[in-house]
Formats: sequence, structure tokens, C-alpha cells
Amino acid sequence: MFQGQSEAIAKMLVKALSEHNTISTKEYSARLINIRDRIEELMWVLNEKNISSNLLLEVYSINVPGKKIESLTVGQIMEKLKIGELRMSDLQPDVGDKIRKAAVQLKRLNQNQE
Repeated sequence: MFQGQSEAIAKMLVKALSEHNTISTKEYSARLINIRDRIEELMWVLNEKNISSNLLLEVYSINVPGKKIESLTVGQIMEKLKIGELRMSDLQPDVGDKIRKAAVQLKRLNQNQE
């Protein structure tokens, strides 16, 4: 449910950013933060809170080749990289660093669970 809401809000945020609508940009950003906070709270209650999952929820605006700018979570970006829809060279340097960090953390997490 939260994922669907955040995706819809992220799309509205991208539109507000492209229209330079600062009031809407602030409103949609606040909504995304609120949803992220609720997800983190639920994860904590379920005793599943860890650094990797928080990192995977961070949202970035990415210029996907052949499409307009999209707001994607780190997890969604990683998935697009896996299927070849994105390349690391398509990402801004700071986003690329976050993706590398998330990949390392996920690898460690998977190794610890085995």
C-alpha cells in the first residue's frame, strides 16, 4: 500500500519540480517523508529495521534513457540496473555511490542470513 502511494506521490513530485511549483514540491516531499517514516516504524515494530532497508527507500530523480525524469527508490534503481534498463553511467555520481553502498550492504546482509 505504501509503495503504491509513494510511487504516485513521487510522480506528482516530478511534475511539480518540472513546473517549478515550489508549494507542491514541498507538499509532495513532506508526504514522501511521512510515508518513509511510517514504513520505518512498521519495520522497527516487525524487528526488521536495518541500514540496508532504510537505504533502499531513499528516492532520487533519475533521467531514464528514452523517458522523462523518474523518481525512483534505490531499490528500484538497482532493479533497473539488473535488467539493463539503466547503466551506472546514466546515474549522477552521488546516486551511483549510494547504489554501490546499497549493493555492498545487501551482499553482507544476504551472507549473514545464510
